[in-house]
Amino acid sequence: MQNTNTNQESLSLIISKTIDACKAHKKPLLLTLIAVILLAGGTAWYASHREKTLQNSWAMLYDAQLTLLSQGQQAGFAALENLNAAYPNTDAAYYGKLMQADLLFTDENYAQSVDVYQSLLTAKNPHIRAIAAVSLGNAQQAVQDYAASIATLQNFIKENPASFALPQAYFSLALSQELSGDKNAALETYQRLLEDYTQTYFGVFAKDKINELSK
Repeated sequence: MQNTNTNQESLSLIISKTIDACKAHKKPLLLTLIAVILLAGGTAWYASHREKTLQNSWAMLYDAQLTLLSQGQQAGFAALENLNAAYPNTDAAYYGKLMQADLLFTDENYAQSVDVYQSLLTAKNPHIRAIAAVSLGNAQQAVQDYAASIATLQNFIKENPASFALPQAYFSLALSQELSGDKNAALETYQRLLEDYTQTYFGVFAKDKINELSK
């Protein structure tokens, strides 16, 4: 019984000291509580805002695609520029710029496509960066800037040893080396393609090229 009373007295003493401490530090505790509430509220707002941003950015990309189909390239590109201005550094904006670059390349506006692909090399999305880098190498090749194309593709291969885009990168690199007149380098790259991607289109193409260049 005495132990029970002692425990109750100890508990009462702890509670009393806690209350006194809270009174003594009322302002700091209140500020801390406010900070916690603001942090929680801010986190919720950020998540909600981010979700809304994602939805709106993809909606704008969809609208831009419709504009391209219905009103032509000039209006479509303007819509894509609006998307990039409204939601920069979002995946929707990145894919919009990639679409723009691909259309420029397809229309043989290679120099313009180089600039757009170049701007995507710093994209936060690694998938976009990979596609942009290899596409940039192809665009540089198309404007006959073989040295730049080779440097772009070699740098990509060095920094992305496990990328899904490696076969295309080696393929484009070999072509740029061949077109630049560096036959030995081209043969070496074609041989790498043949060894690593034998059963693919790239491997078959490399085999034919090796036979052609070895004559």
